[in-house]
Amino acid sequence: MVGSKVEKTSRSPASCTECQRRKQKCSRQWPCNHCQARKIPHQCRYPQKQASVGSKSSAESPGKLSTDDNIQADVKAEEPELKATDLPALAAKDELRGLGYLADDQNLLFGNAAPTTSNTSASNQSTEEISSEMKNVLRLLPPKPYTDILVERYLEVTNYSYYCLYPPTFSQDYAAWWSDRAKGRPLTPEFTCLLIRVCACSAQYLSVEIQQKLESDLGESVQSLSEIYHHAAKQLSNTIPPGKGGLAQIQQLFLTAAWFKAELLFVESWHALSSAIHEAQELGMHKCAPRAGLSEFDIEMRRRMWCLLYVWDWQMSLLLSRPLIINHSYYAFELPNMQLECQDPKTCPPSPFSHIASQCELGKIISRVAATMEGPVDPIQANSVKCDIDQWFATLPPAYQETDPDTQWDEKHIYVALQRNQMQAIGYMTMLVPFKAFLTKTFDNHSSETDRALRSTAVDIAVHLMDVSHRLFDHVYPLNAKFHLVTFLIFDTAAFLSSAMIHDKDHSLPQREKIIQKISLACSLMQKLAQVTKTGAICYPVLVRLAKSLSTSSKKTASFTGINGGLPSLEVNGAGPSPELELDAFPSLGFTSTESSSSSQGSLGPNEIFLPASLDLSVPGMETPPVISVGDFSNLDVGQFDQIWDWQNLDLTLFPA
Repeated sequence: MVGSKVEKTSRSPASCTECQRRKQKCSRQWPCNHCQARKIPHQCRYPQKQASVGSKSSAESPGKLSTDDNIQADVKAEEPELKATDLPALAAKDELRGLGYLADDQNLLFGNAAPTTSNTSASNQSTEEISSEMKNVLRLLPPKPYTDILVERYLEVTNYSYYCLYPPTFSQDYAAWWSDRAKGRPLTPEFTCLLIRVCACSAQYLSVEIQQKLESDLGESVQSLSEIYHHAAKQLSNTIPPGKGGLAQIQQLFLTAAWFKAELLFVESWHALSSAIHEAQELGMHKCAPRAGLSEFDIEMRRRMWCLLYVWDWQMSLLLSRPLIINHSYYAFELPNMQLECQDPKTCPPSPFSHIASQCELGKIISRVAATMEGPVDPIQANSVKCDIDQWFATLPPAYQETDPDTQWDEKHIYVALQRNQMQAIGYMTMLVPFKAFLTKTFDNHSSETDRALRSTAVDIAVHLMDVSHRLFDHVYPLNAKFHLVTFLIFDTAAFLSSAMIHDKDHSLPQREKIIQKISLACSLMQKLAQVTKTGAICYPVLVRLAKSLSTSSKKTASFTGINGGLPSLEVNGAGPSPELELDAFPSLGFTSTESSSSSQGSLGPNEIFLPASLDLSVPGMETPPVISVGDFSNLDVGQFDQIWDWQNLDLTLFPA
């Protein structure tokens, strides 16, 4: 009888805890059908199987521990022996843990916050123990109506770029945090830090209406508010011991990297990313081993967070030409199941996190051919990278395909179109990397046919990448114009296309007409970005100067003519006819007045590209316009961008100032 009872209790329950509470049977998969229909997949949990040593011995020897009294008596009898024999071993274990060993202990693995409870309150912390950093954050956070605006804006718009927060659980914890604060209950520093970090990042991407309201009511510019929140979060984050903040700490560290990147501080962003990765490793997120004590939802969220860190690591490595933080050959982590939002991809839009999971797969491809990205380019490896990425494109969900995408979700779910263009841009950006060397190489009559073929492929990719970047620009401008990928791709691609033009000594560069069009387009888009972002304000005059340099790169291929003393034009000859690029095609450039442009059209040839002669920029939010050096372009001071664009690799010292 006892044996059958033990066997009966060891069986898995018929339903998750939510369905058991409602006395329902469910599908027994995570998340189950009922929780998915109720739109509470994050609350779908299954009881953890807890088979202790004591219960196992009870099953094997039922008569040994038959009653609670016998159990208590046995414990009391063994207690003196435990103190006498095991205390030195336990002390040694604690000392080893203090030295950094035994990191798989559950408390160290998952942080001091229980996985199944709210992360907003700290019941073991009295109000008298509140740190000065916590008091500072509570003082700086705006009143709830304004905090609600920032949080809502982040969850509904900004979060979709990376989807590091799961909105239902964050909203639930956010409401509990305000309730605890109103009742005078202690608050955990990790969620408080995450909250003000969300406010800092949200303030970077606000509509004009919201920006004006906050600045009017709070008496500070949104840029100043963002910086204030960022520094307060940094101070509070420093009070959280390593490995003790749980998932919320890793999320806020990641948002630190995102904040730095939006502020053009790429090096600081890379270091913040390193902190987030090391914190995640401290909590064991990089492991595939079963995580005892965690629900399926907690496991899913940790998988998502690690995938996001993995993606940022390989992309920042390509961006900054820096070593990978994560050892890609060592870690074999699991991808998330992507079923939190919907279980049937045929009837539901793609998960907002699916674009990160796909980029994670792309990162695995890149890690296998990492040697191709550095040093001399092997034509076979370069083409192999292109083939692998073409295959990766084919595996994307239908809604993210470039050719004939499934657009049924675009209008209702704004993130789908954004992420589609983001995925395409990142794919072609990565594909171009091993071919960039052929856009900076001088081609003459002695160049091999293999190199010419690879250059042609590089031009194809770069021209297409500019088109994809333009589509991405249309989705983020002007509200999310600080999204770094847009400015980087437009500037980087145009710079390499310009380099290809300069190094074309034998006038054999394919698609010259399209290249000129794309450089003109890049100047137009960059001028728009210069009006709303610091990044664009720095890149725009640099790109214009680079485009102007094409006129002096070769006297046989271009001639530089001034119109009315102020409007230069680039006339391309010697490589076949170029298209006529009318000034009206780029109305945003504002090169000259309509009257002067119309009066000068008669004296211009049909093969001309218009570029701004004046670099007098008026950028909102900037005290002074960027100062442009009059020396060699290679000596132009572009600040933090020196860490991103290697001008020596572009070899753009062939033309005078």
